[in-house]
Amino acid sequence: MTTIVHLCVWSGDVARARELAGARYPAAQISEFPHRKLRVSGFMQRIRLLRSLRGRAAVFYFDSLQGFQHRLVLRCFQLLHRCQETSLCDQSGHWESFRTVDVFRSAPGVLMSILRDFWSLAFWWGYLQLSRRRTAPVDNIGEGEPEVAYLIPNPANMGAAGGAISHIRGFLHGLKTMGVTCRVFSGTALAQDVFKNEVIAAKSRPNFLSGAVLLSYNFVFVRGVERYLARSRPRFLYQRHCAFSIAGALLSRRLSVPLILEYNGSEEWMANHWDPNPLRSWIRWCEEVTLRSAARIMVVSTVLRDDLVDRGVRPDRIRVNPNAVDPDYFYPGRGRETGRKELGVAPEDVLIGFVGSFSLWHGIEMLQRAIATLLHDAHPCRLRFVLIGDGLLHGEMRSALAAYEKTHEVIFTGPLPREKVAEYLDASDILVSPHIPMPDGSRFFGSPTKIFEYMAMGKGIVASRLDQLAEVLEHDRTAVLVTPGNTDELAEAILRLALDPEKRAVLGSAARRAAVERHCWSANVAYALSNSDGLERKVS
Repeated sequence: MTTIVHLCVWSGDVARARELAGARYPAAQISEFPHRKLRVSGFMQRIRLLRSLRGRAAVFYFDSLQGFQHRLVLRCFQLLHRCQETSLCDQSGHWESFRTVDVFRSAPGVLMSILRDFWSLAFWWGYLQLSRRRTAPVDNIGEGEPEVAYLIPNPANMGAAGGAISHIRGFLHGLKTMGVTCRVFSGTALAQDVFKNEVIAAKSRPNFLSGAVLLSYNFVFVRGVERYLARSRPRFLYQRHCAFSIAGALLSRRLSVPLILEYNGSEEWMANHWDPNPLRSWIRWCEEVTLRSAARIMVVSTVLRDDLVDRGVRPDRIRVNPNAVDPDYFYPGRGRETGRKELGVAPEDVLIGFVGSFSLWHGIEMLQRAIATLLHDAHPCRLRFVLIGDGLLHGEMRSALAAYEKTHEVIFTGPLPREKVAEYLDASDILVSPHIPMPDGSRFFGSPTKIFEYMAMGKGIVASRLDQLAEVLEHDRTAVLVTPGNTDELAEAILRLALDPEKRAVLGSAARRAAVERHCWSANVAYALSNSDGLERKVS
C-alpha cells in the first residue's frame, strides 16, 4: 500500500520542498496541497481541508523556520488532519515533527497562550473603543527644514523583493535626494541602505493568535521609538499603514508631532477578501483610529481617495500620490547582455519578463494560462519567460509550468536582490503586468510599483486596462493594454509585440520618457511633505 505525504509549501522553493520531503519519506507518494487553500479559505473550509488529509504525514515547508510565530497553530493541526504526524521543514533541511501525544503533552502551554491572547484581545477591544471616540489629528504642520521619522510598526519580515519594499526604498531614496533628514524605525531589518534602520524587536513568546501579538506590539514599538526620539523630535511622523497598528497615532499624540499616513489600501478589505482573519473587527478599529489621527493621508490612487471620503474622511486631509521610480537606477542598458547570458537566453530569443510577489491580485493564473498557450504552439521567434519573485501563488504556477521549466522556456528565479531585478528586467524584451479586477466587483485601488519600473526600463509593456494602470499607461503609445482577466488578449498582445521589435522600441522610448518626466520618487516625496495643499500630482 502506497504511503501518502501531504506537502504544503508555505514559502520558499517548491523543488527544494519536494526534494526534502522525498528524502525524509523515501517510500511515500508526495501529494501537494496549495498554501492558498489555507490562506484564503474561511474557518470551516480550512477545517474540512485538514480533515480530508490522510496518510503518513502533513508536511509544511518554509523558506526559514527561524522566527516563525505560528508553531502552536500548526501543532493543533495535528488534532484535525488524519495523518500520523505533522512536520515542519525549511530549506536548510531543519525538521520539527510531532504527533498527537506531543500535542497533548504541550496542552498546558497551548492553553496558557490561548488565554493570554484572549485577555489581550479583551483589553484591546476596550482600549480601541475609547480611542475611536477621542482621537483627533495633531495638525501643527509648519514651515522649516523637514526631518522625518519613518515608521513601519510591524515585526514581519518584508523580504528583499516586491512592491512594498520597492516603495519603501524608493521613498527613502527620494527623501535623501531632497536633502531631508530621516530616521527609520521598523519591527525588523529592512532591505534598504539609504538611511540607518533602528529595529524595535517584538517580544518573543508562544502565541496562538498572531493578531493579539501584533496589537500588543503597538506599545513595544511606541516605547522603543520614544527612547530614540527623547532628545529631538522630528517635524513629521510618516507611517506605512499596517494591519493591527495604531503606533503612529499613539506617537503623534504623545509627541505632539503630525502624522502623515501612507495608505496603500484597507487592511479590513484585505481581511474580508484576500486574507481571511477572524479578528477583522480589531483590524477595522485600528484602521479607524489611525485614519482619524493622521493630519495628512497619502493614498496611491483616486479610488482609495474616493473610498476614504465615503468613509467620512475630510477630502482636504487626503492627497493622491501614485507610486514612482528612480530612473537613475532602472534604465535601459543597465545589464542586458550580462542578464541574458546568466539566464541562457540567445540573442534571437524574445524574453518576456514579470516581477512581483505572486499575489492574488497580480493575475498569476491568467499569466500562467497565457504562457502555456504561447509555448504550446510554434512561432517565428522563440519565446522565453523569466518570472522574478516569490509568494502565495508561486508554487502552484511553478508546478503547472514544470514541463516548460525543464525545457528552459520558463525560468523561475525566486526573490532576487534589487540590482539583479533591474538587470533581468533590462535583459527582457517585453514586460507584463496582468492585474485582475477585485473579487467583490469594486474598483482596482492599487498603484503597482512594477509599472513605473517597467516604464523606466524602456521596454515594450503589456498590462491590464484597469483603473490607475490605464491612467498611467496610454494604449498604443506607452504600452499595449488588454482587458483584465482575458487570457487570449494577453497572449495575443505578447505575441504581437514579440514579432514587432520596432513597435517595442517606440513604446519603450515613450514609456521611459513619461517615467522620467512625471513619475520620479523625488516628486513623490516633495508632494507628500509639501504644505501646498492645492498642489496635485498628475498621473498621466
